[in-house]
Amino acid sequence: MTARFENKVVLITGAGQGIGLATAKRMASEGATIIAGIFDDAQAEAVKNYEVVKLDVRYEESWIAAMDLLMKSHGGLDVLINNAGISPQATAEETTSEFWDEVMAINLRGSFLGCQKAIPLMRNRGGGAIVNLASINGIRGNRRLVAYAATKGAIVSMTMSLALDHSEDNIRVNCVCPATIDTAMPRGMMAEAPDPELLGRQMIEKHPIGRIGQPEEVASTIAFLASEDASFMTGLAIPVDGGRSIR
Repeated sequence: MTARFENKVVLITGAGQGIGLATAKRMASEGATIIAGIFDDAQAEAVKNYEVVKLDVRYEESWIAAMDLLMKSHGGLDVLINNAGISPQATAEETTSEFWDEVMAINLRGSFLGCQKAIPLMRNRGGGAIVNLASINGIRGNRRLVAYAATKGAIVSMTMSLALDHSEDNIRVNCVCPATIDTAMPRGMMAEAPDPELLGRQMIEKHPIGRIGQPEEVASTIAFLASEDASFMTGLAIPVDGGRSIR
């Protein structure tokens, strides 16, 4: 494995499981100093090999504290991976104001605050890279994910605007749009389904490649976008979707 991230400080939110944890492992294997952002102690064991910061992405004060810690410990930040998010299901009629606000706060405001607080640190280092986690549902519709899809579509557009605003700062901003990945989110959907086996087949059938994805497959794309191998790429929404977006 090459050392693309040697001497690079990388903050990953939602690092305790799924895509976030796979990304931490991948980038650490390439020399990165990983700062694993976790919500609570329940995820601490999974990231015990990394420096850990408690980070509730909904709140500005939590981001400020995390960035202060980064400045004291490492003098700045080179890469931000905005991965933390939730995907509760509901139609518009089932979506209460409280439900909507929670999804917006974690998925969208959390990603925005991360970018807002990271950009000055990256500018002081001469540049950096941000990779936001959007979703296939940010560029294609899906049932019973109205609030979730709204946040992910907004992240796609936000990523493009940020890329334009900060290209002169040598800060690249991209996002990835995964389809169904074998993580806790789809497993939770299957557990709640009346017919989990049927839902599992339906998930697979949406992907022309004939299977759902693995977290490591998304992590490899994130690592590419965060690296100098993607030095001429910014403002992009990259599907990692087994062909789902071509249908």
